[in-house]
Amino acid sequence: MSLYSEFNVLFPYLKSVRKLEKYLVFDIEFVKVWKLPKKYVNEERVIETKSEDISLRSISFVSEFNEKSVTETISNIKSIIAYNKEREEKDKLFQNKVNELKSIFEKQNLHNLQALKFDITEHKIELEDDEETTEPSGRDTGMVQQ
Repeated sequence: MSLYSEFNVLFPYLKSVRKLEKYLVFDIEFVKVWKLPKKYVNEERVIETKSEDISLRSISFVSEFNEKSVTETISNIKSIIAYNKEREEKDKLFQNKVNELKSIFEKQNLHNLQALKFDITEHKIELEDDEETTEPSGRDTGMVQQ
């Protein structure tokens, strides 16, 4: 893969990439409400610092400078982005469905509404465990452990 294709997804969120001794640090800014799922975060390798913009979170992802570690870190950042974009789409879809339901309730009489049923039979819906964290370790002045 080319450097461009690796950074293309990260680019809107990427603040900088820097070398720190034998580490590579990816400084990323996410919207404040975005979550960091634990499965994509090595808490010993993530530092949150104060962002200049109060609506953003400034997070540094630290990776040892080797192919496996850098690839894993970039993959995890991409997964965090995909996870949060999906959450945003789900929120929009939820709001649209609530508005549709609200419209139905406004237009129908009570008798028709009492007969209203919802069948969800096409796909089995599985709920995930709550595996999110919103605060990485090392907040503000934290250190990365070697």
